Amino acid sequence: MKKMNLLVMSLVSAAALSFSSCSSNDELTSGGGTQSQADGVYMTLSIAGSNQSTRTEGTVTNQGIEGESTITEGTLYLYSNKTGECVFRKVITSSMFDETTPNKTKPIKISVNSVDTEDKDTYTVYFMANKTGIEDPLATDVSFAISENGGAEYGLTDKSKIVMFNQNDHSKHADHSTVKFTADNNVSSNPATAGTVYLDRVVARIDEPTVTATNITAAEAKTENVTATIAGIEYEKYAISNVNKNSYIVQKWTDDYQTLNVKWGTTETTKYFQPTSFFGDAKAPANLDKFGNVKYNYVFENTTTDASEATALYFQIKANLTTEAATNADFADGTFYRYDKKLYTRIADIFKDAEKGIVSNPFTESGETTAADVVASIKDASGNLISDEGGLNEFRNKNKIEVFRAGSMYYYYPIQDNTYKTATTFSVLRNSIYQLNVTKISEVGKDIPNGPTPDDNNPNYYMTVQVQVNPWILNTKDIELK
Repeated sequence: MKKMNLLVMSLVSAAALSFSSCSSNDELTSGGGTQSQADGVYMTLSIAGSNQSTRTEGTVTNQGIEGESTITEGTLYLYSNKTGECVFRKVITSSMFDETTPNKTKPIKISVNSVDTEDKDTYTVYFMANKTGIEDPLATDVSFAISENGGAEYGLTDKSKIVMFNQNDHSKHADHSTVKFTADNNVSSNPATAGTVYLDRVVARIDEPTVTATNITAAEAKTENVTATIAGIEYEKYAISNVNKNSYIVQKWTDDYQTLNVKWGTTETTKYFQPTSFFGDAKAPANLDKFGNVKYNYVFENTTTDASEATALYFQIKANLTTEAATNADFADGTFYRYDKKLYTRIADIFKDAEKGIVSNPFTESGETTAADVVASIKDASGNLISDEGGLNEFRNKNKIEVFRAGSMYYYYPIQDNTYKTATTFSVLRNSIYQLNVTKISEVGKDIPNGPTPDDNNPNYYMTVQVQVNPWILNTKDIELK
């Protein structure tokens, strides 16, 4: 694909042409044109990515992976600047683009009844890439069809290309493409030239995170004996959560373009794909099989001040035990416990600390038992930690103890777009790439994704984020976990 300064939109397939109006009628609506000319006028359309946006300062752009800039078809819309109404709609296919001038169409014929040629009106041009069938994208509060996968099908899949629409942030809301027609445009050799249409992908992209931290910063941890127990850490997998199932077609900002209003469903089932509750609660985990290593996730935008409502990542990070901690541990797979802010690899050591008065013994409060009996209650016939999560959860909750299966810890990060400077703390914006890199971990995580969290006024206190942003807007984030 030829490289250009503008985001290249490559067009790859052909389809039959389609003509229709923005109204429900088959006839095109009148825009004040005259019947004195030929049967139509012509225009050309140029398309570019929104890499000239000034939404953020000092942004870093990323041209994305193959296919993320491809347009196979789309829909052209003309809106009267006099009435605000859509007067013309037409499906544009790849065969209609000029093979010698990238991203520019051949002359497009428009019915004489649709537009004015007597200097009485001009028209704003909108283009919906890789999606047809939407009659009026500027209708009040019009949105895309609900996405059960949080917008994934509006992104790049093996069956579809990324849906794109006019950029509408503060840098482009009053500077859309316009076109004006004269009677001289009634031949294809003299088409009216529309201004360049700048497109945003209607989804954001969340990439698989990276973890460059190699150990927990024990000096900052509230958990005791971290250094004696944990020799190092390594990233295992992740999951995304609170992915908005809904999206307006046009971004809806407040008048000062400081706050983005997003469309949400009215119930949890219509609001989010994989809400936080999908991964369990403080007493039991759920759907741990949904953690993985998916390289790219395409999601609808979301913005909120509530960390529990934010689009977020769960990290699964393994703690590797020190040689001393692993010696004679209850389990050979790296399983360890946290009880009363202290790490243990042997239940017997909790009994010993209880005898010294360091901690209370949770296992003997309801009757006499031994450390061996306790371990046996969560060990299977092969000597491994029981696979029954229900039984293990009962053990956790009854004894108020955390059990880190095979050393796996969980962290939750509500995504912030640091270049989006508003009172809205957490944001995932369309046409942006979010890449999270964990540079520091200063506390042992939770033993289950939504385990109890210490009281804290700042739900994101354990992470510092550096963001760079547009087309794609690249958000590279270095974060700290606690």
